[in-house]
Amino acid sequence: MGKGQFNIEIPKIDLGLYPKKKRTLSLRDRQILYARAGGRCEACGRKISFEEMQVGHKKAYSKGGATTLANAVCLCYRCNKLQGTDNFETFKKKLTGTYGKKSKEKSTRKKRRRTSSPFSIEVPKVKIPEIKISI
Repeated sequence: MGKGQFNIEIPKIDLGLYPKKKRTLSLRDRQILYARAGGRCEACGRKISFEEMQVGHKKAYSKGGATTLANAVCLCYRCNKLQGTDNFETFKKKLTGTYGKKSKEKSTRKKRRRTSSPFSIEVPKVKIPEIKISI
């Protein structure tokens, strides 16, 4: 060693702050997921090819969700982008009634007219007698 140089060895310490979890499913897991979904997007129901399929999460990875078949859903590109970090149940509730769903049938019942005051104040009807004035 030269003048003014020291040989200090600093040990590497693993604090476990950045656990190495897998972020992708294997090809075989993706094939199983696609078959489980019947080749359709599990959110909107659109038929998609295996190449178009994107793997979404029921619980987002960023919120502690694991990358497993049990936590994975088969999605089209659009639904995967719309889902963001919402959990899958919340996302499906947001989609209700938008696309890929049948709208509710219109009711055949007649709408009832409101008979009371819209201000919820009942004003009693009073009969006012006629007054004759003579000059």
